[in-house]
Amino acid sequence: MNIAMMKRLALLSLGLAAGSAQAQLATNLFLDTKAMSLGNAVTADPVGIMSVHFNPAGLTKLDGRQVQFSVQNIYLSVETEFNVPEDYDGEGQLLDVSKDPVAGQKGSAGAALFAPGIGIIPLNHLPLMQAPGAGLSIKPEGSRFTFANAVYIPLAGGFAKDDDDPGRYQAKKVAMQRMTYLSPSFGYQVTDEFSVGATFAFSNHVLALEQDLRAPNILIGVAEQLQDAFGCFNDDGTPTGNDPLVPLVALCGGNIGPYDDVGSLYVETQESLSPSFNMGFLWEPNEWFAWGATYQSEATAHLKGKYELEYTDDFAGFFRKLQSTIFGAIGGAIFQLPTGIKKETGLVSAEQIFPQRFQTGIKIKPIENFQINFDLGWTDFDKWDALTLQFDRPVSFLSSAKIMAPGLVTDTSLRQPLGFKSVWSPALGLAYDLNSRVQLRAGYEPRASSIPEDARSIQAPLGFMEMYSLGMGYQWDKDTVVDFSLAFMQSKEEILADPQSETDNGGPYSNSSNALNRNCLTCTVTNPYPGLDVKTSLTIGAAGITYRTKF
Repeated sequence: MNIAMMKRLALLSLGLAAGSAQAQLATNLFLDTKAMSLGNAVTADPVGIMSVHFNPAGLTKLDGRQVQFSVQNIYLSVETEFNVPEDYDGEGQLLDVSKDPVAGQKGSAGAALFAPGIGIIPLNHLPLMQAPGAGLSIKPEGSRFTFANAVYIPLAGGFAKDDDDPGRYQAKKVAMQRMTYLSPSFGYQVTDEFSVGATFAFSNHVLALEQDLRAPNILIGVAEQLQDAFGCFNDDGTPTGNDPLVPLVALCGGNIGPYDDVGSLYVETQESLSPSFNMGFLWEPNEWFAWGATYQSEATAHLKGKYELEYTDDFAGFFRKLQSTIFGAIGGAIFQLPTGIKKETGLVSAEQIFPQRFQTGIKIKPIENFQINFDLGWTDFDKWDALTLQFDRPVSFLSSAKIMAPGLVTDTSLRQPLGFKSVWSPALGLAYDLNSRVQLRAGYEPRASSIPEDARSIQAPLGFMEMYSLGMGYQWDKDTVVDFSLAFMQSKEEILADPQSETDNGGPYSNSSNALNRNCLTCTVTNPYPGLDVKTSLTIGAAGITYRTKF
């Protein structure tokens, strides 16, 4: 039971990683309207004041004093479906997945955000999550320098599910936000053709998670069968008073089973000052060609916060009565089993790397009014090899879990392997000058997933995803520009359960994910839906507007 609880907390590690996890999903998205409309292929095509992020060298294209305001209205929907494999035979199975109450059910999730002092706020009734931004720039007359500062959200990911949603065992609510509140930047015109720039960003980083817990494994299946054999409970779940092995051992202190809830977990961590920097280069040798490159440094967020784990009455009662018996007390001392405490709280800390990124691209004008942008970007997700949670005191469910996974678990820490991979992603943007005031835009960006197949989950349903976008730039007057964008992206995954023949001896595993539906007794990562086929669909739409003017 304890081992299963360790598995459940391991999901927290994956969840904290996921929201950045949402990592590959959230890299270079929803930051600028012009960038979105061009598929984010703008390294060689400056986007105004938000060049502080995409390429600080592009700030040299801004004259005088300018101010910019923008907002991205983001719609997010996650759909999940759980099914028993068509050829599954539950006869004789100790853990019959066809009896899983979530089998055959569909779940959904909407957008959510984190508010300091409040926590995770579902946006079920306000499905559009807004990502605002603002900035200003100053280029002194006759100077080669342009100075700028912007407030923006380089990462905003979160979703929430209903209390009875079948997907609640992998993050009922989750939020990850990184807000850059100060970004002093400069661009310097080295020559008429070449510019450089840099940004120094100071950000607030938040990770929060709330989820229900269960422990669907064979060990709990055995405990449930013993309770049935002893007649511990009536059909309606009320206790019969039977417990024939007392005082040697008690198995009827609480009604437990592989598909029963164990409790609920809430974790909230953040760092108020997480620094990073960006460097950029822009070369424009003529009117029809430009090249740009930018490097965004990694940032290590030293996250600190609190956790709260509340067990159900049945789970706590089972161990409380077990510990009151002779063999229960001896076994509890040897294996450090839970004592039956109802609630555990304390402090938790972790380090999470916001990975470094490099992007380069070109802008070509094959004819006078038509422009092609092409970018290629790399994100260093190899740094996401593992995530370690450090607790301020011994946690009961970790104490016994370390017996099964001594290299991953101690009394006060949990190391969750992630194994993410660095990825390259291209981006394409097209622009057509309809007239001297209007520019029409379109973009396409295929995004490879950084999450290995054996680490896929419904908490981070991020497979291969394609973004399609349209937009327009309008020169309102000689000092004012207004940009519009529309974007759509979708990711679908089908994570099949392993054939029954592959679960008898612990492997090999051809289909399933360590982080979702692997049916294995000794797996040391979370599997809240063992043996089930799982389908996920993530859909995101965004509409943005930006207003920039001189003052």
